Amino acid sequence: MSHKFVDPKQTYYVDLLRLALEKSMPEYGPYQLIENPLEDTPQARTLDLLAKADLIDVHWSMTSIKREQKLGTVYIPLLKGMMGARIFIIHKDLQSRLKKHQYATALLDYRFGSGNDWPDSKIYAFNSLTVETAGAQNLLKMLEQKRFDLFPRALHEPWSEVVGHPKLQIDSRFGLCYPSAMYFFVNKNNHRLRKRLTDGLHRAINDGSFDQLFSHHPITKDALKNGYFEKRKVLKLRNPNMSIRTRDTLHSGRYTWQPLAECVKPSL
Repeated sequence: MSHKFVDPKQTYYVDLLRLALEKSMPEYGPYQLIENPLEDTPQARTLDLLAKADLIDVHWSMTSIKREQKLGTVYIPLLKGMMGARIFIIHKDLQSRLKKHQYATALLDYRFGSGNDWPDSKIYAFNSLTVETAGAQNLLKMLEQKRFDLFPRALHEPWSEVVGHPKLQIDSRFGLCYPSAMYFFVNKNNHRLRKRLTDGLHRAINDGSFDQLFSHHPITKDALKNGYFEKRKVLKLRNPNMSIRTRDTLHSGRYTWQPLAECVKPSL
C-alpha cells in the first residue's frame, strides 16, 4: 500500500519496515501499511498503546531494559547503533567557547537538554551530566532561551531541526556516544509479527539490501556524510539501561556501524 508518512525523519524506519515485510512475503504473505499518526503523543504513551494491543501493531523506538521486558522486541538495530552517536545543537553564542576546549571531557561542565520520557535522559544522569528535561516540543525553544547548553541529537536528526531557528546551529567539533539500539517493537503476544520482522530483516542483511538502504537513504546518507563523526572529539558514556541481549547484539560487526565499535566495547 502506498502511504505518505508525516515526519520525514521517520521515513527511514518506514522504508526499513516495508523492506522487512517485502523480504518475508514468500513465507508470510502480503501486507498492508497504514499509518496511525500519534503526533505529539509522548514516546512512553505510544509504547503503552502497543503493549495493550490498542491502535498500533508496530512501533520503533530506542530500547531500554524496561521496554524489552514489556514488549515483543525485534533484536536487530535499525540504525546499526547510530542512535547512540550524538552531536549537538547549540546556541550560536556558544560555539566560540566550545572551540577553546581540547578534550571532550570539557563537556561534563555543560548543561544538557533531553526529553522527559527519553531513555537518553537517564543515561545522561547516570553519567553525572547536568540534564534539563522537558516535553520534546519545547526543547529547541528552551535552547534558544539558553536554559541549557547542549542538545544531543542522533546524527540524522539535527539537520532539519535547526531550519527556521536562526539562533541555533550544529556544533562542529564534539560528540558523545553510548551503546544503544533502535528496535522495532510489537505487542508481547504478537509472535508472528515479531518473527516475520526478524526473518525479513535478517534476509535483508544477508542479501545486502539492509546496508544498501542504510548507506543510501536520504535520512542516513546525509547524516553519515555531514556528521563526520569519526573526526569529532567524543565523550563516551555508559548505558545503564542496556540489556545483556542488546549488549551482545551490538558487539557483532554484522549489526553495528563500524565507527561505533569503540563505544560498544564491554568496558563501557
